[in-house]
Amino acid sequence: MNNHEGPTENEIFSKISVPHKANFFVRLDGWKFKKLSETLGVEKPFDEKIAKCLVYSGKILFEKGFNPALIYVVSDELNVLFMDNAPFRGRVEKIDSIMPSAVSSAFTLHLQNLLGKISAVAFDSKIAIIPDENAVVKYLAWRQANAWRNHNNAYAYWFFRKMGYKPLEIARKMKGMKAEEIHETLFKRGINLAKTPPWQRRGILLYKEPAYKKVGEQKVVRWKIKENWNPPLFIKEEGATLIHDILKWVKARRNHNW
Repeated sequence: MNNHEGPTENEIFSKISVPHKANFFVRLDGWKFKKLSETLGVEKPFDEKIAKCLVYSGKILFEKGFNPALIYVVSDELNVLFMDNAPFRGRVEKIDSIMPSAVSSAFTLHLQNLLGKISAVAFDSKIAIIPDENAVVKYLAWRQANAWRNHNNAYAYWFFRKMGYKPLEIARKMKGMKAEEIHETLFKRGINLAKTPPWQRRGILLYKEPAYKKVGEQKVVRWKIKENWNPPLFIKEEGATLIHDILKWVKARRNHNW
């Protein structure tokens, strides 16, 4: 180190930033959530209380001023979209450290409230640049399709566990099984994967929607955080339309300083 260098000059990644005015997702993945669910003794393969903790953690990002455009909660992850308003001036090391920290602490606190149990919870963080609104829809459709696969595999895994199979035996049994085979196997035993709770199959969408209220002679708008536990399929027109509407509302809030 020369005499003109301070400690910050030697920090790794300290100068990496998201491109100016870029749209991007921050994907926060739960760390070892399978082990966490076993430790807590929650309902398998999905527990609504865990989903509520994820939703609560996502809402904290709205309430703490991160101002995401939307958050897609699915499996053990939160996909947080920013449209031309990167927090921390886009500094990657800040985004990838503070956001997982905020979500981890919020999740832990809510877990204690709902289950009366304390367990160390952590999330990792990845950033994906999204060029435009259509790419936003494609990204969400990709994560939703992944959620459907995970949903099917999770139900099959815990079904076989209840039958007495060990994890390695289940892995061998499920290797190469197609989605149709999993469906048929479980359907014969009374489990219809198309009739499970929608949030398990499709995820949960968080966003701010306008609520209009009349004050005197004026109609004013209030923005409320919407928890959509039954979102449409994003590969369908209904799903794409909802996402484009949400992004229109985001622009409206900014243009009117709401």
